[in-house]
Amino acid sequence: MSEISKKAKPGQYLTFQLQNEQYGVPIETVREINRVVEITPVPRTPEYVKGVMNLRGKIIPVVNLRVKFGMDAQEHTRDTCIIVIDTEIGQVGMIVDSVKEVADLTENQIEPSPVLGNEATMSFVRGMGKVDNRVIILVDIVSAFSHEQLTGMSTMADAA
Repeated sequence: MSEISKKAKPGQYLTFQLQNEQYGVPIETVREINRVVEITPVPRTPEYVKGVMNLRGKIIPVVNLRVKFGMDAQEHTRDTCIIVIDTEIGQVGMIVDSVKEVADLTENQIEPSPVLGNEATMSFVRGMGKVDNRVIILVDIVSAFSHEQLTGMSTMADAA
């Protein structure tokens, strides 16, 4: 993938909160947003995989995005949501603290992501969005997972 295609592009981003930080994902990758429903744990899965859920008759894997991003898990609140995104293996649910808004970002509001350490582990950060006095970390959620991790989640959902 070229450097240019990795940079966040202007457009609409669904913003959500994890701890005190706001993140944004391109709206076209979001399938739907749901309240937290019953999640069935699956044994011997990575710590960040919460389990699987039944989404209108389809079993999809659910990931705790806090844990995947190296944060402490927390109890769900009434604001906790599951963002369902489309990936190469089908739909995946991502548990976030809360969904904020859809931000329409222009080229001038998007900065390249700063070098913050190991480039491979931060490759899913596509840029920084500036809205008023806030910074939104623009991410490509799918690339936060390796192909093997996505395939493993797909296998888990198929087996459930």
